[in-house]
Amino acid sequence: MPRRTTVRWMALSAALVGHSAVLFALARPLADYAATLVGKDGRKAHGTATVTPTKDGTGTEIAVTLADDTPGATRPWHIHTGTCEKSGGVVGGGRAYAPIVINDKGQGTGKATLAVALADTTTYYVNIHDAAAAMGTIVACGDLKKK
Repeated sequence: MPRRTTVRWMALSAALVGHSAVLFALARPLADYAATLVGKDGRKAHGTATVTPTKDGTGTEIAVTLADDTPGATRPWHIHTGTCEKSGGVVGGGRAYAPIVINDKGQGTGKATLAVALADTTTYYVNIHDAAAAMGTIVACGDLKKK
């Protein structure tokens, strides 16, 4: 085979291998997560969180429910890296999460869509904070587990 043809085949082979790796990465399913939220420091509040990738796979959708909380409370909340026992930073920026307003029955729901996908090699948790003025006080927390 002439040298020019060999070089072209090598370049084409390298391009196809690289292209296959990109296609494999895009075809790889992103993880769904779920958490059971448990009250902290004697609080009765509890709930659930579900996390799914957006349809295009570039973002994350989160739904949170709370029960047995203080009626009328407004609860900031976030997904963080780490665990409830070993905290980390907020994922997707704090402004992505609208606070949860607790109704007169002690229940509330929250939804958020993040512009980032959760990496399946990192641990995450959901924190429900006491109030905007008391972010250091955690009402409920739950480690996210892959479904």
